[in-house]
Amino acid sequence: MLLSLFSQAEAANIEAIQPVTQGLLSWYISACGVFFAPLFLLISVIFVALAVMNWLAVSRNSIVPPQMLADFDVKIEAKQYQEAYETARSSDSAIGQILAAGLTKMAAGYKIAEQAVSDAAEEEVMRLEHRLSYLGTIASVTPMIGLLGTVWGMVDAFSVIARSGAAPNASQLAGGISLALVTTQIGLVIAIPALVLFEILKNRLSRFVLELNIQTDLRMERFKSAGLPK
Repeated sequence: MLLSLFSQAEAANIEAIQPVTQGLLSWYISACGVFFAPLFLLISVIFVALAVMNWLAVSRNSIVPPQMLADFDVKIEAKQYQEAYETARSSDSAIGQILAAGLTKMAAGYKIAEQAVSDAAEEEVMRLEHRLSYLGTIASVTPMIGLLGTVWGMVDAFSVIARSGAAPNASQLAGGISLALVTTQIGLVIAIPALVLFEILKNRLSRFVLELNIQTDLRMERFKSAGLPK
């Protein structure tokens, strides 16, 4: 009887000191707390959406699609100016909108059309750069949020030490230390890919903007040689 009671008590003690198993994802969420966990989740969703949008926007087919330019050139050579305008206007590409703006103003004179093309090009490039800048913002802000979590967690850990009056239990400090380390880690995990992608897309955009300017200038020369009104 005594042996049975001893065995039950020993089993209860062993069960009490065994750590509670918890999944890695659920531990990360609980370590971040009710403020940082939803915040990082929101930033992650926005980052993925911006990454996909910018990757599709900063591409040759979105800025200077070869097929559209070939169709446009054929119609200009054939003096089918209305059809050339429709080809450019119906294109979602940057150069399509720029050429359409130039053709719209061509009847008012070549100089006015040239200015319209310049204004439209500036607007298109600004739109692409503005959208891309959001990735740079995420890359800059997310580590700061992680740093805020670090400070927050350390303040929480030191407040536990101050309130305990004696040597605190390690489990009492775990919450604050976990918050400090996990928020820093997650902030860097989001910020590093965002920064790398931002730099890659910025370089691609610079290359395509140069090609956009070259192709636009070539088409403006075609406007002259095709005998459009100046």
